[in-house]
Amino acid sequence: MNQKHLVCQGATCQCQFGNAPDKLKVLTQTKAFINEEEPQEKLVATTADVGATFEKNTFGLCQMQPLPGGGYKPCQAMVTQWSGAYENVTYEENNGHPLLEDSKATCPIGGKDCISIINHGQVAEITKVNIINANPAKITMINPFVNFHKLRKEMLTKPNIIEAYFTDLQGNRIDLGEDEQEVYLVIEGENLSGLTMDFNLNNKDLDFKYKGNILKNDTLKNYTFANDTQEQIPLTVINTKK
Repeated sequence: MNQKHLVCQGATCQCQFGNAPDKLKVLTQTKAFINEEEPQEKLVATTADVGATFEKNTFGLCQMQPLPGGGYKPCQAMVTQWSGAYENVTYEENNGHPLLEDSKATCPIGGKDCISIINHGQVAEITKVNIINANPAKITMINPFVNFHKLRKEMLTKPNIIEAYFTDLQGNRIDLGEDEQEVYLVIEGENLSGLTMDFNLNNKDLDFKYKGNILKNDTLKNYTFANDTQEQIPLTVINTKK
């Protein structure tokens, strides 16, 4: 791909015959995301994203549609096809190929490849992978004001909660509902040991006991993690609708 950026939700597009940009919306798939470090934020745009697939669906005034008394008709953006996609990859969900930053779209009014991508939509951010692979000497040369070793330590030890769910006492994931049900609230993450925080379980039909005490407003306050990657918090469920 010659290091070209993939295009994602929120990419900025411009028609050569319009006078305003618009942002791309990904409406045809829900599983492929740009940033693996922070998933479920930026959906990959593909050749299947056609039709009215922009936030405002207009590029302003269309120079291809002049009005008799002067001026131009408002654009009604409509993509019929994309060119310049990365065809070595096909997403099963929509049978589309991922768009690249130099891909172009065709509109029935403006013609072939009249719509360009002027910003791919990705946001540059430092991830753990960047930090692990970075050369400290080069980082210091590029930006002498950055304390690279401190930054690396902070990023690699920063607590990060990935998932929370309930299990029975045998470790099977469950839905809550039974009165006096003994369960675990399981928290999975990274670098959790020593982290202190509140948990709001927020269930209008259920109350919870922790160490024999009913949680006020379904909130477990000032809980301190004892484990680094997975914590099992024992709770008793009280069904208030029983």
